[in-house]
Amino acid sequence: MTLLELLHADDGTDAASERILDAAYARFLAYGVRGTTVDDVARQAGLSRITVYRRFSRKNDLIQGVILRELRRFLHDFEQAVAGLPTPAEQVVEGFAVTLRLVRGHSLLGRLLAGEPETILPHLTTGAEPYMAVARQFVASHLDSPDAEAIAEMFIRISLSFLLTPSSAIPLESDEQARAFARRHLVPFLSAGGAEAHPPASA
Repeated sequence: MTLLELLHADDGTDAASERILDAAYARFLAYGVRGTTVDDVARQAGLSRITVYRRFSRKNDLIQGVILRELRRFLHDFEQAVAGLPTPAEQVVEGFAVTLRLVRGHSLLGRLLAGEPETILPHLTTGAEPYMAVARQFVASHLDSPDAEAIAEMFIRISLSFLLTPSSAIPLESDEQARAFARRHLVPFLSAGGAEAHPPASA
């Protein structure tokens, strides 16, 4: 099953699975991914090793489980932020601002980028293709343009660049600064791609 299929499938998490993922997140945050074993997670969750291994047979499965849950949460928050905005332009502006805010403020992502970048960077660079595909499809679904996927990918790549290399001559420290940047530099891509940046004028 692909990452996109996993993301949209019924995650099937029960109370024990949620406890395991909560414990894994807490251990990764405190000790990093390298410093955490499946046995550590079992102890943190207060569950037997066999209970954990039945749901996550390998450490990589556990890591993917945490990533998928965090990605679902991000997409939910993104959807909430742009829902009800009347034009693709407004969705792009708010979507860019909320993306920067949520990812920059993500405790685990910040911890791994600072403490063991070699663990997380492959998921954001050379191994980012499956995550890029999910994000591209999701963002494209909010854009009224025949080139929606190409435009969405451009937004994602620009956002990812700012997230991985936050030091910049461009002021993006606040939501308002991010919105101003998006209005000036990202919204024009909509017109270039044939999107309706503004609602059509009434007859």
